[in-house]
Amino acid sequence: MPELTTLDEPSLAALMAAVGRLRESVDSWSERFLALARQFIPGYELLTDDEIRASARSFLEGEINELASFRIPDAALREQLQVLALRRVAQGVSIDTLSLSYRLGSREMLALVDEIAVEVNMPKDLLLAIHDSSWEFANEASTVFARVQREITVERARFDAERRAAFGRGILSGTLPVDDIIRDAGLFGLDARRDYVVLVARATSTASTEAVRRAMTAATRTAPDRLLFVKIGDQLGCIAPTAPVAAGVAVLAVGTAGPLESLHTAFEEAVLALETAERFELHGTVRLDDLGARPLVLAESRAAGLLETRHFGVLDADERGGPEHGGSELEETTRVYLECDQQAHEAARRLTVHPNTVRYRVNRFREVTGLDVRRTEDLVAAWWLLNRRRGLRRGGAGAESRVDDGLVVHSPDTGGAGAADRGDTGTSSEPVVHGAGLEYVS
Repeated sequence: MPELTTLDEPSLAALMAAVGRLRESVDSWSERFLALARQFIPGYELLTDDEIRASARSFLEGEINELASFRIPDAALREQLQVLALRRVAQGVSIDTLSLSYRLGSREMLALVDEIAVEVNMPKDLLLAIHDSSWEFANEASTVFARVQREITVERARFDAERRAAFGRGILSGTLPVDDIIRDAGLFGLDARRDYVVLVARATSTASTEAVRRAMTAATRTAPDRLLFVKIGDQLGCIAPTAPVAAGVAVLAVGTAGPLESLHTAFEEAVLALETAERFELHGTVRLDDLGARPLVLAESRAAGLLETRHFGVLDADERGGPEHGGSELEETTRVYLECDQQAHEAARRLTVHPNTVRYRVNRFREVTGLDVRRTEDLVAAWWLLNRRRGLRRGGAGAESRVDDGLVVHSPDTGGAGAADRGDTGTSSEPVVHGAGLEYVS
């Protein structure tokens, strides 16, 4: 569009005359636009007549001011459009409806300019420049509206995600009232009338969280929008309609299925199962029922500490004295022996040693600790203390498996097979004793 200073006097006079006539037509044009809006813009049914008139008046006055200075609409008018768009969206008017309104307003404004141009004998090249400028800015207005639409979409997605997370967190923590759960479940794709399952896995980073999220989706064979994920600390919880068919992560803990209002208990179970499984280097899908008394083993107890000192004090001293004392070997052998239901041959296979070596170490364990695994009370105490020491010693460090973004890439060695692969011959420094003193060990 040419500058005002480049216009000849007749063109400048025609332009100023047109601006004057446009100012006189603001009210009548606003009424004209109101009638068209009621006829062709259904989305404006949410607005009152006064709101539509005011919007039309503001639009035309802005165009007139730009025309009076004969310049393309600037950033101030773009900002005005953005404010208008946000206000209309807050009123429930869609961006598409607003774009339609702006195009209709531009067309009707130029129709009015054409009428006035005839009255003031405006040169055709000047009229054409006004048309080009108006439609150029109409296209820019569409860009402004599209940007607002994107911002609104992102903000709504973020808000929806926060609402979903807050709802899920309220369920899993037990802080959300039952009435609220039943009322709002449908808003988040849940059915308050059916049972759900809680899944929990470790997720220590953004990358691992996304990997675990994908793994849970695949494991439950459920669409992501039907799962409700909740990040709590370094754990990712999931409310799912079905139990997983596979783990897909190093450890996937599963709570007891139940209605939404009882899932906080299931979540506590799953968290305990996860922490216990990690301490005992278990992998795959785990449930609290699968772990037996292991969770109790890790419970903090002064009595447990005193009992451990009483029975394992000498064993610990032997271990600190050096490998030749064999404290750790006695402990590990006895633990494996109990895991194998006191079958010496099976324990020997897992430890890659001779069965008599197992018998010798178990006898030495009895002599050092005073715990005779033939007696029920001593058997319970030995199993409990051995597993407690094992779990506390690891301190949740986990198995020596490499985990990439939460997915298991390499599993740990298992039992004697791994030792055999490394070339362990199964020889032991202990004497292979035959005869008396070993008859009670099978």
